[in-house]
Amino acid sequence: MKKIYSLIFASAFLITANAATINVTVGGTTNLFTPSNFTAAIGDNVVWTWAGGTHNVTSNSGSVPAGAAVFVSPTQATGTFTYNITTAGNYGYACSLHIPGMVAQFTVTATSIADPRVDLLTSAYPNPFKDKLTIKYNGIQSIDLFNIIGDKVRSYELNAAENKTELDLSDLSAGVYFIRTYNEGIIVETKKVVKAK
Repeated sequence: MKKIYSLIFASAFLITANAATINVTVGGTTNLFTPSNFTAAIGDNVVWTWAGGTHNVTSNSGSVPAGAAVFVSPTQATGTFTYNITTAGNYGYACSLHIPGMVAQFTVTATSIADPRVDLLTSAYPNPFKDKLTIKYNGIQSIDLFNIIGDKVRSYELNAAENKTELDLSDLSAGVYFIRTYNEGIIVETKKVVKAK
């Protein structure tokens, strides 16, 4: 029973430690939310930053999943507003001053492993690996590598002109690791890899 509790704690810690910040611009020259649609994970934070004009960020009980807190920012022309995601599902929100033109949405997955987008694919091999791990990618800009307890152990910026890179991980201890991939700061997917002894 103790092992089960430890695993649950480690999984919850991993989700929190890997939490991402999704930045959304409010207003500006377009009077829209940018991006207006994205995928996030439980534990992530959405930060709206005002870029011009007077707006708010407003959800209601019918536009968030059951059990999720609604969010309502102050009406303002500058500043930020943050929402911590605790529940999976589909979220809708709007600027109540500019409905129906200024609306947006996002989807939250049940774990820290986000659904990959069709045009942004990653593969990691061999898995398990011994010293070197090859990453093939399309549309991915950066990679973070986390250990089993959620500590970030490596970060890599990728060359957009290439679609493959080889990582030398010979100095890492044997065990389970998680590769999280990003495009424009948004999580694309998380993959589990194992380093063999």
